[in-house]
Amino acid sequence: MKNIRSRRGQSIVEALVALSLLVVALLGIETLLARSFLLDRVTTDQTKATYLASEGVEIMKSLLDHQIYDAVANGVGGLANDPDAGGWPSFCGLSAGSFSYYQVDWKATSCPSSYAGNASAALTNADYLSFNKVTGLYSYNDPSGTATVFKRVIEVARPIDKNGLSSEIDIMSTVTWSTGSVAGQSLTVEDHFYNWNPESPN
Repeated sequence: MKNIRSRRGQSIVEALVALSLLVVALLGIETLLARSFLLDRVTTDQTKATYLASEGVEIMKSLLDHQIYDAVANGVGGLANDPDAGGWPSFCGLSAGSFSYYQVDWKATSCPSSYAGNASAALTNADYLSFNKVTGLYSYNDPSGTATVFKRVIEVARPIDKNGLSSEIDIMSTVTWSTGSVAGQSLTVEDHFYNWNPESPN
């Protein structure tokens, strides 16, 4: 009788130990899967941020090309009522040696109003980009778009070289975002453009 009870008690202990090991193993797998899903989201958002930052540079480059072409094709003043008229020397209204921050999307046809202050203030005050699932485009103020976790601010600078000329325009597009518990992520794409058109003065 004692042996039967002892075996029953031993079987219960073995079952509890086996169950505990199974639970620990399942919890480990669950934690691993959760981390895997988070890393997948982090990687996906990093890829999106890279494209968005690159797009910011391309948008400003397009505006710069438009302004230079406009000034050359239509005279120094450019087209009538064009807010960016004047060519290279007055891109986005920047004087030589100055810089400013902007928020633009693919719909921009001219330089928008600039942000005051430094890069940190500009990023804090920036709007979140929206994503339109139908068009596949990111933009601002899209009634059909869904808000995203991405903010983008573009810095445009006109440095003065050692000869006192401003023949370079630097564009730095910074995107910030958070993915779940991974907060405060940031990525910057930078490019430098030079006055390739001899008819547009420095």
